[in-house]
Amino acid sequence: MKESQITILLVEDNMGDVHLINELIHDTGASNIKVEQAFRLSTGIQRLDKGGIDLVLLDLGLPDSMGLDTLKRILPETKGVPVIVLTGLEDEEIGIKAVQAGAQDYLVKYQLDPVLFMRSIRFAIERKRVNEIKQL
Repeated sequence: MKESQITILLVEDNMGDVHLINELIHDTGASNIKVEQAFRLSTGIQRLDKGGIDLVLLDLGLPDSMGLDTLKRILPETKGVPVIVLTGLEDEEIGIKAVQAGAQDYLVKYQLDPVLFMRSIRFAIERKRVNEIKQL
């Protein structure tokens, strides 16, 4: 059985980190993942408006937004699309606050391995689907 296509919106301004995420996806062996990239929060929000996004990977430090405010600004625009916060910070308190604010998960970029990364993506998408079913 073929897995359905997953379209991820990566909102990240650092090209090194964009490369890291793309390498992680490649290393998972998942051929059903398509990544679209936005360098600014405003561009990410514009892309979300077009639809077709299954998951947002969100950096908290962008040229037009910093910190948890970045998450708080994008959440109303996601229309239920799950958000995983990516950061270089190793601050568990920020991670907890991000999840409390509505993120599905919090991942430290340089602590990721392909298995953990894919598990987080799949779980975030499944939690969203389960919540949608419960709301029916």
